[in-house]
Amino acid sequence: MAENPSGTPSDDEMLQALARHLSGDGGAVRLDSSAGADLSWHSVLDCRIRRTTETRKESARTEKGRKDLSALPTYTHLADYRPGVPAEHGSLHRIELVREGSVRHNTCECGNGEWACKRCEGRGRLPCDPTTACPDCRGLEPCAECDGTGKPRPRAKDRDRAAAATASRTVPKRVRCAKCRRPDAACPTCAGRGRTQCSQCTGTGLVDCPKCTGGGTVAHDACGGSGVVTTWVGALIEQRSREELVRRPLKRPPFPVRRRTARLGRWRKAVLTGDDALPGDLDATHAEALAPHLVPAGEVHRRVVLRHLPLARITVPTDPERVFYAFPGSDGIEVLGLPSSRRVVRGLAIAAAALAVVVLLLSLLG
Repeated sequence: MAENPSGTPSDDEMLQALARHLSGDGGAVRLDSSAGADLSWHSVLDCRIRRTTETRKESARTEKGRKDLSALPTYTHLADYRPGVPAEHGSLHRIELVREGSVRHNTCECGNGEWACKRCEGRGRLPCDPTTACPDCRGLEPCAECDGTGKPRPRAKDRDRAAAATASRTVPKRVRCAKCRRPDAACPTCAGRGRTQCSQCTGTGLVDCPKCTGGGTVAHDACGGSGVVTTWVGALIEQRSREELVRRPLKRPPFPVRRRTARLGRWRKAVLTGDDALPGDLDATHAEALAPHLVPAGEVHRRVVLRHLPLARITVPTDPERVFYAFPGSDGIEVLGLPSSRRVVRGLAIAAAALAVVVLLLSLLG
């Protein structure tokens, strides 16, 4: 007779429960190992192991403005800080810390948050060409007489040729040239100058700097315009969790057994952390399967959640057509009978033969 863990029904108790189950079909039944009953244990284990590993980094930090760090936890020596039990959900958990006494709110070198604009070098204005090419003649032929130079062409035939060329094109009416004073010869927009006053600077030669809008100063990037820079020594702890699943047996019991045990089984449950020992009523094969998974693997925290149920498989010579499964339930030992594999094979053979007969009859009738 197999030796069972503390609290687990013995082989005899399982056989007696099966005998009571069979007696319910009619007639008293006595079962024990001497009567040829074959009992083997197929106890079920579902175990989830959650491991948490950790990395720690410490560095000097700088932030623009007056940063409020009062909500962050503090530490004196990073190695001594204990963040507590990791959260159950999520695979990555970040903890930001501040070293005690390291926070400083420093006045920025700019003084008041303003800094000389680099584009205009603090002047607020940028140089601009006071004139631009005439939008009508584009400075190519501002005056038919002097070409914007103020000096008329020296030969009459040149003047006549230019006048004829101007007359052959559709152009706005010409006006007196402001440079050579020739009437009806110059572009009406620029009066023969070839350029017009710049609309941006209105001819002054200076425009407001677009970076500082003419003020000469901009917000200082280093302090974000606040005039203050916060410095401190901080640390970041990253906890990464992963979960392992351990199940025994690898080949699960038949589906009807799984459904019945899920509903009626008196599962034993345990939650282990750190160096907690395995439950004393755990099946020996389960303890052996779990042992390699409980060796420390660099984790800072480990949580084992397991549930297990003693399950016995029994066959009896007086009922070779069935296989019985017995397990502890809320009202004592539950027993479930299923067709044996021999019976299933025979049933399938009969069904196949019947199907063959039907097919044959249909072919004859057809």
